[in-house]
Amino acid sequence: MSLSKRIFTAFLAFIIVPLFVLGTVSYLFFQNITQEKYAEQTELTLKSIGRNIYNMIKEADYFSDFWVTTKDSVEAIEQSIDQENASSRTYAQLQEEELLRQRVLLTYPGIQSVTLYRNDGRILDVNLGNETPIDEDALKSNPVYKQVERKNGAPVWIGPYEDPILNGKNNLFTQIRVLLDVDTLKRRGVLVTRFQLNELSRIFSFYNGEDNADRRYLIVGKDNTIIFDNQSKAEGLNIASLVDFEKAGIDFENTQYRSTTLPFDGSKSLVSIQDLQLERLGVGEWKLVMVTSWSYLSGDALVVLRWMVVATAITLLLALMFNLMFVRRIVTFIVRVVRAMRQVERGDLSTRVQVVGQDETSILARGFNSLVTRVSELLSDVKQEQHRKRKAEMMLLQAQIKPHFLFNALESINILAVQNEGRKVSRMVQRLANIFRISIQQKEEITIEQELEHLTSYLEIQKYRFEELFEFELDVPEQLQGNPILKLTLQPLVENSIQHGFEGIDYMGRIRVRAQEEGRNIAIYIEDNGIGMSNERMALLTENAVSSLDDRHEESPEKGERRGLGFGNVADRLRIHYGNSYGLILCSAPGQGTTIKCIIPKAAKGKMDDETKGVVGR
Repeated sequence: MSLSKRIFTAFLAFIIVPLFVLGTVSYLFFQNITQEKYAEQTELTLKSIGRNIYNMIKEADYFSDFWVTTKDSVEAIEQSIDQENASSRTYAQLQEEELLRQRVLLTYPGIQSVTLYRNDGRILDVNLGNETPIDEDALKSNPVYKQVERKNGAPVWIGPYEDPILNGKNNLFTQIRVLLDVDTLKRRGVLVTRFQLNELSRIFSFYNGEDNADRRYLIVGKDNTIIFDNQSKAEGLNIASLVDFEKAGIDFENTQYRSTTLPFDGSKSLVSIQDLQLERLGVGEWKLVMVTSWSYLSGDALVVLRWMVVATAITLLLALMFNLMFVRRIVTFIVRVVRAMRQVERGDLSTRVQVVGQDETSILARGFNSLVTRVSELLSDVKQEQHRKRKAEMMLLQAQIKPHFLFNALESINILAVQNEGRKVSRMVQRLANIFRISIQQKEEITIEQELEHLTSYLEIQKYRFEELFEFELDVPEQLQGNPILKLTLQPLVENSIQHGFEGIDYMGRIRVRAQEEGRNIAIYIEDNGIGMSNERMALLTENAVSSLDDRHEESPEKGERRGLGFGNVADRLRIHYGNSYGLILCSAPGQGTTIKCIIPKAAKGKMDDETKGVVGR
């Protein structure tokens, strides 16, 4: 991983991530504290509301007790009903009926109807609204009726939407109880009273505050049916359709008090449950549910939290800007220096690092540039020195070859002169002149054609010297003869074949020189059918060929010739002039002859044309 990526990863790991973790933990801790504190306050509120509801139901029971225990009240109802059933009613009777209705209203304002089902089958009804009395048969067949009979005078309450038949068409609170005779305590009938408990709305409005729709109060009755909603939206619904207590692991029906955060009607809310405990008043297991929106709970704290998020975001932005403006600048500079060092390592000494600013990075850049400049100058000096050294070595090698060849040629001419072979001496002198005409040229390289002409002259001289010893063949394609080759390359190799390969043989020796293209190179093969050489001798020649001149011991020309000084000199010259990828490869075995492969680079087309023109001009 690059340095910039590592620093950016560290920036994320040690700054960004801890800030997010800290913010998340703080937010969760804030939620938990808010829920706990508000839950404590909610419990007190729900208990207070429960007491108010208890007092409201108890007050309604007092009204019912008044009508049950006051004999005049019941008789007044019966008298009113008798008057209503008369064929005609006088003005005084109508006034009496209106007075009776006023007495009922003054007893309890929330009453809507009072209906007495007498034992003799008569139904006495005082209706202050538009309610219709319950059919007596339907009343007696209702399961609640048996509960009323068992209580024998104690009230039984049915909340709105718990029983549509008993609640009437307006779904009112309904109280049912047995009516007893005050004197004898005998049953006189069943009294059904329906209430419009407007006091509930006033209670919840008091605790909810003015124009506050973020808290919602529900009263849940039998079968988890919502019998009252202060927002009048969910009355008659099952509370399970709004909140999933089962999924949250809450046993709603058996809960006395519980406050927890739940999704209510799709919104995150704090849901609190309180058992109203109204069984003593004849009310079933009603539950009071208070729903508080989480946004309301958060309130101003969310504003503070938002400002904290904004401040944190600004801080992160400033940290990122710092990272981009300072840290990234330094990292970018380091990366530039590393790239420049790699280019220098690959040999590009023209590389420089741009100097920006006046801080320590500029000092480092100038120091790097100065160092590369100095290295480039030293390397240039070394190259010039090595070039001079290589040139001196090549001149030394050529100087070794020229006396060596001249000695052998003059020795051959001397032998022919002693034998009075004047014609042969003349031919040999001509060939020797051709050889020295090429040798005295100042160029290091000549064409392969010129090198072959030089080699032919040498071989013909040797043929005069050893008439029946060997024969030779030159097979070089014409298209390759224009390529340059280092002067005096092939002659020393052929000389080794004659001097060493044909030594002591009793058959006709054969030398073949051939050339071919191999990719971008030219391979020239010098093959003979001589005595060959052992692996030890071949290893010695190869070792001498790749050794520098400084590692060789000075030897006499005779000893040098016997050790193959020609092979080693040619190999050194080719390696120094063309590079380590070029030179000689030796292959031989005892009695199998010897093959020497000379590898030189093939010249470009333009250079070949120039060399060919030079040959024609001469």
